[in-house]
Amino acid sequence: MAGLFGFINTATIKNIGLTNVNITGGDNAYIGGLVGYSYNSIVSNSYSTGSVTGGVNARVGGLVGGNSNASTVSNSYSTVSVTGGSGALLGGLVGYNNSAAVSNSYSSGSVTSNINYAYVGGLVGGNLNNSTVSNSYSTASVIGGTGSILGGLVGVNNSSNVSNSYYDKTLVTGMADESSYGKTTKELHFVPCRNKRCGTYLFQFLPPICTQD
Repeated sequence: MAGLFGFINTATIKNIGLTNVNITGGDNAYIGGLVGYSYNSIVSNSYSTGSVTGGVNARVGGLVGGNSNASTVSNSYSTVSVTGGSGALLGGLVGYNNSAAVSNSYSSGSVTSNINYAYVGGLVGGNLNNSTVSNSYSTASVIGGTGSILGGLVGVNNSSNVSNSYYDKTLVTGMADESSYGKTTKELHFVPCRNKRCGTYLFQFLPPICTQD
């Protein structure tokens, strides 16, 4: 397990920002810019930038590698460059979301597996076992080798729920989850202006693109 905090259990981490992290972990590891593995814990109002790298079958996230057993990540973001090997779960924010929750968060870095067969998601690599992703988005680039499953938002979503969460399909193309979670840049940002007042279409934390109507 690798991160500023390798493993946390029943802990609360909030209001922490990490810049220019450079974290590398091995095979079968949990690796995150802030937390390697979060068990029944809270991460909120935090962010990370830099790079995070894992090996074969690793769980790698820009902020949290493994988010598990009622853990939550909220009001947080990552611009990290995430890289992993064959069989890995790779996410721009969270690699492995297992019976856990991600909300009000985003990723805007890159997520890459250059080796065959990995689950690669712009925001979350694997959303599994009654997990939730809500009110979140990704503009992270997503790249994978032959046989990899590429999701602009989530690499694999199994027995879990995703609500009001999307990725920018104008920037990130050819994703397996486009029909479910893909929105254009305009759709993510746009609301018509009336009386010179503007708001956002989907997310309050995205800047609006305004037009007169």
